[in-house]
Amino acid sequence: MIDVRRLQLLQALDRHRTVAATAEALNVTPSAVSQQLAALTREAGVPLIERSGRRFLLTGAARVLLERAPAIFAEMERASSDLAEFVAGDRGVVRVGSFATGISDLVAPALARLRVSHPGWSFEVLQAEPEQCTEMVRSGRLDLAVTMSSEDLPSAGDPEFRTDPVMVELFDAILPYQHPLATRTGLHLAEDLADQDWIMSAPGSAWHSCVAAACNRVGFQPRVVHTVDDFSAVFGMVQAGLGVTLMPRLAWTGLSTPHIVVRGVRETARRHVIALSRAGTNPEPLLTAVREAASKVPVPSVGPFAVAG
Repeated sequence: MIDVRRLQLLQALDRHRTVAATAEALNVTPSAVSQQLAALTREAGVPLIERSGRRFLLTGAARVLLERAPAIFAEMERASSDLAEFVAGDRGVVRVGSFATGISDLVAPALARLRVSHPGWSFEVLQAEPEQCTEMVRSGRLDLAVTMSSEDLPSAGDPEFRTDPVMVELFDAILPYQHPLATRTGLHLAEDLADQDWIMSAPGSAWHSCVAAACNRVGFQPRVVHTVDDFSAVFGMVQAGLGVTLMPRLAWTGLSTPHIVVRGVRETARRHVIALSRAGTNPEPLLTAVREAASKVPVPSVGPFAVAG
């Protein structure tokens, strides 16, 4: 009988190639990886790996096992979910991961709601960036990741994962209160913001990529004068009149910085927030609670909107 956990380890070795990299990804010791691989080989009764220098190559028999792995893992998840539902709502610990503003504006309100509707459940929240989520969900460190759609996530149709849409998050203009555009109820990206001094995160970051792509679509490159990654620092710089920016809507929700104006923008940047889980799991009712929180994210008011001091 083949141990499913050892099969997961073989799958991780296929991705990471070396015992050291596999151990680091799974948060175990290299010796534990080697021992489990040896045990899996004994269970299978045929060689599964061949050493090539510091790397390991999978044999044809190992490939046969891995072809079946996604279906096996999904069925085990479904069986676990069915058992959990049978035990009268006692689900143990559900591990949820998200980026920082996703935690504050989506995950936290969702869990507050579930503490009332599902008191038998308990949750553990971990901050996880998009590039970390796939591996954390695959390895079981997360049961659900509320994250941003990106090239780091699994492709559509990947049999290991389930992907559910949560919301489309728009980016809004953040302006100093005294800015000439602050009197407008809505802005055009190219017409109003192309000639402004911009505050942005560093190239290669998700925020920078989203905004730069939107600006490119309407025919200009933002004139980035200040490069800042922390949202609270950006608010301070905007407040001081040092530039403008486009900020994801979740980032300014609950904003308490004085003398800042938020405006909706036509042809603005946007990003898709999704829920990532393993194929055999059922993300409900957590998914519904997260979507409910997303539906309550505020939008810039039609009239003048400013945060009072």
